[in-house]
Amino acid sequence: MAASTTSMEFVGRRSGRTLPAQALAFRLEHLKRSPALSVFLSADLRAIDHGVDVEACESEQHGSPTHVEPCADQHFAPWRLAFEAVGCRELQRKLEVADDALRSAMAEELRGRVCIAAMSPHANYVLQKCIEVLHPASFQFIIDELLSDCILSSARHKFGCRVVMRLLEHGLPGQVYALAEALMPGISELARNGYGNYVVQHMIKYCTHEQRCSVMDALQKNIALICKDLYGSSVVRTVLASSESIASSCLATAILMSEGLVHDLAKSHRGQAILKLMVKLDIPQSQGLLEKLTTTESSGASRHAKGGRKRVGPNEAVQLVPVACLALA
Repeated sequence: MAASTTSMEFVGRRSGRTLPAQALAFRLEHLKRSPALSVFLSADLRAIDHGVDVEACESEQHGSPTHVEPCADQHFAPWRLAFEAVGCRELQRKLEVADDALRSAMAEELRGRVCIAAMSPHANYVLQKCIEVLHPASFQFIIDELLSDCILSSARHKFGCRVVMRLLEHGLPGQVYALAEALMPGISELARNGYGNYVVQHMIKYCTHEQRCSVMDALQKNIALICKDLYGSSVVRTVLASSESIASSCLATAILMSEGLVHDLAKSHRGQAILKLMVKLDIPQSQGLLEKLTTTESSGASRHAKGGRKRVGPNEAVQLVPVACLALA
């Protein structure tokens, strides 16, 4: 901080300008010198001579004409734009219209800072845009840094989960495979996480057949816990509503085989939505579900009365029998 202050004092004495104006002039001059960032300046700003002799300032201050750090703001770095509300939007706009070379140069500004950027409320959008517009080979460094430091924490993060989902959408098969393998040990926890459940749903959609089977195995091992969870139930509904008949059948079987789970699901709206999807499946398990529901509810739907057993009336039966049974009507 002291070095930066000294630099600005020197600049102020040399030019006669006020320090804020001179610092702004140095920053603009620095932007003009960067190929990746000069595109952010209008043609008028690029053409203006700000009257700043950066080399002279640096040479006199540091005693070396080869020192290229901007003396008005030694802590300024181009990647910081991604972490600012206005800067991140401008970077996204430029990424959309730039050529491949410039896109790669802009993305390189985030190398070494991927984990921080993924969890930033602003920089995560820049990472997502890089993944969307760059060739997969050019955003490999994003995958490498996530895998080495923060893949699971990013998948559970409010902003980081978006970056992981974009990688699953746009990555090459080998890249998606590596990401899925790293996420696989935490499938059960991710499925029950407010943000991780979206990552699991993307894995089911974009991973290889073998990896989808591994996800199904992990879900089946904790099926009761996941079905009863607010977020886990969303993953289950996604599987049951998908076109993957084998995955749907396996998950439906696991739910039926879990002791007491069908009865527990029938008590909540989320659970009834799962049962309704199961009943609609064109598989043998749907008939088994109806029989199990009928048996479960019939055992509690009759009561002793004077003169023998009496069935519950139609109105009470509607309250007892889950929505899943009504779907067959």
